[in-house]
Amino acid sequence: MQLARSGDYISLETEKAYMQLQLAYKSVEVLKTALQAAEENLRLANNSFKQGYLQQSDVLSVQVRVTEVQNQLQYAKSNVINASEYLSVMMNEEIAGVLKPTDSLTIASELTIDQSLSDSRADIQAMGFVAEAYRQNYKADKMSFLPRLNAFGSYELYDDQIFQADANGYLFGAALTWDVFDGSKRFGKTQKSKADFNKASLELEQYKSESQLELNKARRMFQDAKNNLKLTELALQQSEEALRIRTNRFKEGLEKTTDLLMAETQFSQKQLEYFTTVFQHNYALAYLEFLTKN
Repeated sequence: MQLARSGDYISLETEKAYMQLQLAYKSVEVLKTALQAAEENLRLANNSFKQGYLQQSDVLSVQVRVTEVQNQLQYAKSNVINASEYLSVMMNEEIAGVLKPTDSLTIASELTIDQSLSDSRADIQAMGFVAEAYRQNYKADKMSFLPRLNAFGSYELYDDQIFQADANGYLFGAALTWDVFDGSKRFGKTQKSKADFNKASLELEQYKSESQLELNKARRMFQDAKNNLKLTELALQQSEEALRIRTNRFKEGLEKTTDLLMAETQFSQKQLEYFTTVFQHNYALAYLEFLTKN
């Protein structure tokens, strides 16, 4: 049972590592798009500077933004390598090359799961087997106080001629024995087995209580992730619209460079926050399934 539960945990960690790889690829994708937008803004800024609409400081600000995104993109690519190597280790595969997920990071569908703690969960069953074993030991030690009953019997055939069997007889009896000189030894052994049984029972109840507490926390974590997902999605939509408006105004010379850079930075940050929240939502769901698995 403990081995089965360890397998469940390794499966959960492998699934988490896979989702981390998905998130790393999403980060690279977002930052590549942000870099393209920053480079386009730099091109527009250079044109405006040549026409006398912008100052050199504005152009430098845009160049700084391009450099920042390039650095962030490099870190994101390194995270892809790190996530690939970690996933290879979890799958007991040789670390060689960069892995690529077969699907993109999207919101996992919420399955209909029993969100209650089950006594048939492998680790809880293991604790139950331990308690039952101590109970059987305690029961056996209590039985040692009872006297031992040995029964015996025989059946005989006899006659003055062979194989005639005109006469027969039988004998049976019983012997009751009780060792009265091992009383203190048996008392001590019984008390010890009783204490072991009580300890195992208390440990089982404590483990179930801790597991229920962890399940309650996981439920709240999942609900928080669902709520946060809605908020980050709304914030992403708002920042995207703000960037669109400021970009159009900047092309017409009606928007400050700093405002455009701020809107573009905020949009890329909201994208990263959104996909991070998607990861948290999916992992919270996977963890909840792990805790309620039978």
